[in-house]
Amino acid sequence: MKNKYLVIKANGELVEPEIFLSSKECEHEFRLVIEREALGIKAKESNDRPKYLRYANKFGFDWEDNSSPGFIQYNHKADLMMRLVKEYARKLVNEIGLPIYEVKGANFFDLDYPVVQAYAKLFGDRLFIHNNDDKKLVMSYDASYPQFNLARKSSINSNAMPFAHFSISDCYRYEQSGECMLLFRGRRFFMPDLHPYLRDLNEAWKWYFKLNEKLVESFDSADRKFWNNIKVSSEKNWEKFSGHIKEIVKRGNKPALVEIRCDKVDRYWIIDVDYSIVDNLNQVREIGCIQIDAGNAKRLGIMYFDKSGKRKFPVIIHAAIPGGIERYLYMVFDNFKAGFPLWFYPVQVRLLLVGEDQKKAAMNFIQKISDLNLKLRIEIDDRAESVSKKIKLAHEDLIPNYFVFGQKEAADSSDIMDKLIGLDKEVRNFPFIQFSWPRELSHQIKQK
Repeated sequence: MKNKYLVIKANGELVEPEIFLSSKECEHEFRLVIEREALGIKAKESNDRPKYLRYANKFGFDWEDNSSPGFIQYNHKADLMMRLVKEYARKLVNEIGLPIYEVKGANFFDLDYPVVQAYAKLFGDRLFIHNNDDKKLVMSYDASYPQFNLARKSSINSNAMPFAHFSISDCYRYEQSGECMLLFRGRRFFMPDLHPYLRDLNEAWKWYFKLNEKLVESFDSADRKFWNNIKVSSEKNWEKFSGHIKEIVKRGNKPALVEIRCDKVDRYWIIDVDYSIVDNLNQVREIGCIQIDAGNAKRLGIMYFDKSGKRKFPVIIHAAIPGGIERYLYMVFDNFKAGFPLWFYPVQVRLLLVGEDQKKAAMNFIQKISDLNLKLRIEIDDRAESVSKKIKLAHEDLIPNYFVFGQKEAADSSDIMDKLIGLDKEVRNFPFIQFSWPRELSHQIKQK
């Protein structure tokens, strides 16, 4: 039986997708969401090189040499950007208001273990399988197992709930080589997996909206509009939870697509909500997600004891906030336009020396910035080039802020300092990691 699709308008009204497509309310991007997800209309193929690759490559993201397709290489700037997004994920998760237990686990699991086998079937031929002696091991495709194994071995009473396990783990999925897409779809990627454990479904819905707030915040910080594709596991669950689902849409103040599964298959999840963008290739790309799971706890032996001492199975939420680490980067690169959010740049400021004589003064100026605890990454162009050439190179290197530093600035750098204090205010609410390579461009290595 085919799945049923509906559009929920911002006011909660239900409309058939085809009818909504013909209305004036249907924005261009949401039209593409309906066409791609509900009607199966594919985007036109293009042989042009995607624009985002220019920026991704510029900052050091590329396919790894001497490896199989789908494995990404990160140079020093790319790695710093990855670390920044990972810290951003931690920041968002810790602001939700739940007790967070950050954990780590294995990368290999026994495929003969019944629960692993059942869960692995969801991924079909996308599993990395390794034969080790008499064991057939599958590589981790998300962080669920390490977290669920810890929850199963924990003694949990209702006073400790709700709580969440969290990890940023490397995951592996055997994507076909022709399907691999730098940052968006690789065979190895990093996922900020969050699993809150809730007493019941009422509590799960309450916390769903708190998680949703943080995902919305992450899209806003990247200046991207997202669209929800809300998958409902059955017609029964649609009838039971349609009020909550409509509330998701009302809070987002824009329409959403609902996909109701009508195949009578018993699924562990109730809803699975994708948070997707429409990229410059007119493709719908899932970045983050939230899923409410009412079945896995019993299957996996995860339990808690209520105040009367009765054994119960928690409801589990699966969430990726702000989405896959590389996918979040993809979303930002796809939207480069006039620039990235300032906190995101590996180098945020470059001082352009007029001459070698100003180098010591520039280094002292940077020390003052450090003493004031300004959270900015600053480098110095001390190369033997003209100022006009250095300005040109700063543009080519995608440096968002640069300042000429000559004799005047060496004597009085207050104007630059005032501007840097303003920039610091812009990035204060985001993660900061100082780079560890030389500040002077003349001392830095260059990629060929």
